[in-house]
Amino acid sequence: MEPWSLERMDEWLNWIHRHHDEFDYRYIYFAYLAARVPEPRHGEITMTVNSDGSCLLRAGSHDRGLFLAGDRERVRFVERLERRYCGDRYPSMRAWEAAQHEDFLEEVQWRFGSASR
Repeated sequence: MEPWSLERMDEWLNWIHRHHDEFDYRYIYFAYLAARVPEPRHGEITMTVNSDGSCLLRAGSHDRGLFLAGDRERVRFVERLERRYCGDRYPSMRAWEAAQHEDFLEEVQWRFGSASR
């Protein structure tokens, strides 16, 4: 399968939400960080940077990825993530990620008892 394009970015994000469940926020935040600086990365998000400036973000080995054609698309991707996840509620993606992590810890505590921090 071909990677998703920027125009279909919401489908890619929805795929992450479905396949990475309670850790989805980590993949999204790391995609945000990776797209801000076009350097190869490995971890939750793998970023392959091509010589023409395009890049491919992948959230795990089973992900077909999100293709960004260059700097303009990377900037648009970052801006769209900020609008979708921060909106008027969070001042930054870092604040959004911190809130998601707190929610995760609360759920762990609710499910399993005391969560160590």
